Amino acid sequence: MRLTMIEKRTVTKVFAGRYREATRTERAALLDQFVDVTGYSRNYAARALRLFRSVKVVKKLKRVRATRYGRDVRIALEKIWITLDLICGKRLVAALPAVLDKLLHFGEIEVAPGTRAKLLTLSSATADRLLAPARERRGRRKYGRRRNGNLVDQIPIKTFGEWKNPRPGHVEMDLVAHNGGDVYGGFLSTLNMTDVASSWTLSTVVANKSEFSILKGLFRLKRTLPFALAGIDTDNGSEFINEAVLRFCRKHKIDFTRGRPYKKNDGCFIEQKNHAVVRRNVGYLRYAGRADFLILRELYGHLNVYTNYFQPVMMLVSKTRDGARVSRRYDVPQTPYQRILARKDIPRKVKTELRAVYVALNPAELRRRMDKLQGELLKNHERPETRGKRNRSRGIRRPKHMQHTTPASRREGSSQPNPFLEKARRERMRRAAQIVWDLHETTDEKKA
Repeated sequence: MRLTMIEKRTVTKVFAGRYREATRTERAALLDQFVDVTGYSRNYAARALRLFRSVKVVKKLKRVRATRYGRDVRIALEKIWITLDLICGKRLVAALPAVLDKLLHFGEIEVAPGTRAKLLTLSSATADRLLAPARERRGRRKYGRRRNGNLVDQIPIKTFGEWKNPRPGHVEMDLVAHNGGDVYGGFLSTLNMTDVASSWTLSTVVANKSEFSILKGLFRLKRTLPFALAGIDTDNGSEFINEAVLRFCRKHKIDFTRGRPYKKNDGCFIEQKNHAVVRRNVGYLRYAGRADFLILRELYGHLNVYTNYFQPVMMLVSKTRDGARVSRRYDVPQTPYQRILARKDIPRKVKTELRAVYVALNPAELRRRMDKLQGELLKNHERPETRGKRNRSRGIRRPKHMQHTTPASRREGSSQPNPFLEKARRERMRRAAQIVWDLHETTDEKKA
């Protein structure tokens, strides 16, 4: 077996010490042994043993550069920088000669001749380096850093392909805005959460996107979830990427991950629930104010129970592609409640509590209560023609007609009607008919 270079050097070191102290006859015997071990030629082996010297590692001394620009230069440069409205180093160096002369002329700054000469020889990189402490004190971010850069770096990325047999408690979360297409003013939002392993979905209404409202929603969802919350995966919105949510996860020992920016497929589980649960039951109308908040809060209380105990879910098992054709295989439809009972990693106590809740539930009564609350939402909703006029006056672009690229069997059409949108359509027709009746009654009264 051939020796490596490191092993050969070690062998050479051992033989070289004995070779120097040996007699002529002993050297010949040592040389034969050395050639057999290393495989060197005899001439090279003799020269290697004769000339071997141990290598001494010399520590490289770090050169300490003398400071050229001292405190006087930094103080003067910072005053000029503040005068010029905190501009970048390149613009600052370009404007420095003229502005320095002006400030000296009007007595705004006092600098020694040597300091003035150093200021005029500054490069843009040196100016930025000297001004770095001042920028940090003023809270100005460094060039090339992202918004919430430190927070983003602390939250790891998790893609859709990394969900490999997760345990219950690892959820995806998103915020659904109820602005009706008008982003001006205040409006309510829905904090939606779904468990990846069991598809257990919970929704709660929040007043706005502030840290306080999101935290209240997180505490409500954590208390309502039947098993322990182990991990949260969100998008990169500021409502989630902030100190409050990060502190909440660390305090309760919850894994906090995020998807890639502009890759909505990383949150594929929650994006599907945003439509199938939230939009399907409350639509795309604008909700704001205390009255809508109370109705949505009560509606989600019934909807969470109805969805998790009585709505079967098909979960994707595999997906294969053959050219342009994609084939998907799903498992047997089961409700999230049934999936929880079938799992072995859920405590028996949790399953017993869920069974006790299920025994007392009446799906028809839940459906009637939800229908009643949806009707109240539609009655409280502002008149569509008024909302449309305000949008046009503010230049809000109306939604365009979109051509379907999905098969007709998978569209949200006549084969899969949306009950809430149908109620909204009937409510608009009722209001329009009422306007016509009121107009005729007013005309008849004037004629009489």
